[in-house]
Amino acid sequence: MRNYRIYLIEDEFAYHFYGREKMFFNLFLEYTNASGEKKSILQKQIEYVTKTIPVNQLQSEIKNKTTEKNNIMSQNGVYLLENTRGFSKAALIIHVDYLALKADGNFEAETAFFECIRKCDSNFLALDFDNNRYGWLKPIKERKFV
Repeated sequence: MRNYRIYLIEDEFAYHFYGREKMFFNLFLEYTNASGEKKSILQKQIEYVTKTIPVNQLQSEIKNKTTEKNNIMSQNGVYLLENTRGFSKAALIIHVDYLALKADGNFEAETAFFECIRKCDSNFLALDFDNNRYGWLKPIKERKFV
């Protein structure tokens, strides 16, 4: 099972820290392990570098993604996708501050959700704390100067 926390990063921080995503990963990981006053300080830092999730836009993208291959269902605010061609399941929970995605099997179901999410904004950062993996859902293209 893969568990992701997906945050929408403010534009200026996404551009400034592009290529240094590990700093974001460490901030969010430290927050999950902190307590007391330290957790409160880290919470303020996270609020400063993140944006709220565009819930309506994301829900619209998810509804548009439903096809014969990908049947997305909604139950109690949780979006469930089970790929009919292979063993792939994913569940997406939309919170105001972040998205939680749980996936199992091959990568098709989670990739379908990732495609919906990245269409909403280019600054979504996915974090998998269990496997120490992280990355942008839609990498920022670097400018080429001639």
